[in-house]
Amino acid sequence: LLLNTMSLNDARLDSENRDVRLGRRTLPEEKAIYDEAKRNAINACKPHIDAFAACDKLQGLMVIFNCRKENNAMNDCMRALMTPEHLDKIREQRQTRMLEEKMEEMAVGAAGAKK
Repeated sequence: LLLNTMSLNDARLDSENRDVRLGRRTLPEEKAIYDEAKRNAINACKPHIDAFAACDKLQGLMVIFNCRKENNAMNDCMRALMTPEHLDKIREQRQTRMLEEKMEEMAVGAAGAKK
């Protein structure tokens, strides 16, 4: 058997390995991404949600039958904004934010070290 004998330092510097390593998310990170996407979808679909809630108040137990149009509109709106593409976009935005914060921390640390 021929084993990969790449050292840890070489593995860290290898761009293909690095991209895979940085692309991994922990469960709390994925949950935060999903929660952010859900908040965005709820805010964007607020008119549909409010229309369904108003229909629900008027119809009571008959909501299942009499509010289908409002329910479908609300669900369609939410589904359209909870796609994997939207989640990927939020992942990219979060990664950019994290990198910017890290750069700011490094700049503040470097400025403090010069004094």
